[in-house]
Amino acid sequence: MTLPWTGDLAAGGQGTRRPDFRHLLGEAGWAELPAAVRARFDAAAHLAPRIYPGAMDLQLNWLGWLFAQGCRLIGTPIAPWTGRNVPASVLVRPEPDGAIVWRRTYAFPGRAPLTIASFKLAAKDGALLEVTRGGLGMRLAVSVEDAALTFSSTGYFWRLGPWLAPIPGLLTPGRAHVVHRDLGGGRFHFALRFVHPLAGETLVNAGDFQDPTP
Repeated sequence: MTLPWTGDLAAGGQGTRRPDFRHLLGEAGWAELPAAVRARFDAAAHLAPRIYPGAMDLQLNWLGWLFAQGCRLIGTPIAPWTGRNVPASVLVRPEPDGAIVWRRTYAFPGRAPLTIASFKLAAKDGALLEVTRGGLGMRLAVSVEDAALTFSSTGYFWRLGPWLAPIPGLLTPGRAHVVHRDLGGGRFHFALRFVHPLAGETLVNAGDFQDPTP
């Protein structure tokens, strides 16, 4: 899907409102999710900061590596290194403008902690956008697949204030697919993969996380 050059955000670059995942899925889709997943994504879950500890495996092919290194110039939205069972934590917190921050911190052995942040916010039409600190963003479709919450990119853009400038798919890491699957016992599996039309699977991050201790 090609995004138009459009003012898809409110004036001043502010998000129009906090994303409503229940509304995005619809009542039938929301009901398909396990109660633990609904609790992580309902409106109450985003009123205060939450930290989810875990560990991840990170893989890059040659094109994924090139994108990751290049993106270090715009705030490092992609982890530029690979590793197995890398300790990680995810901080989820609200922003004053209505966006929700997902801040991931990786503890690669022998390196300083790496922090990657992105912001989920609602577009004027209610669709879900995810934007990195450097302005690179995706428009996301939300669905339920086999009781897992999934996000799939439908187009990339560069955020310039309230404007979204489209980016051709060949100039990106590829279509993104994110899965949040509940494992029971306060645990969940998170998987992120990008598939490029010419270079195949460019990036895969996957790991298990734990709900915050009450």
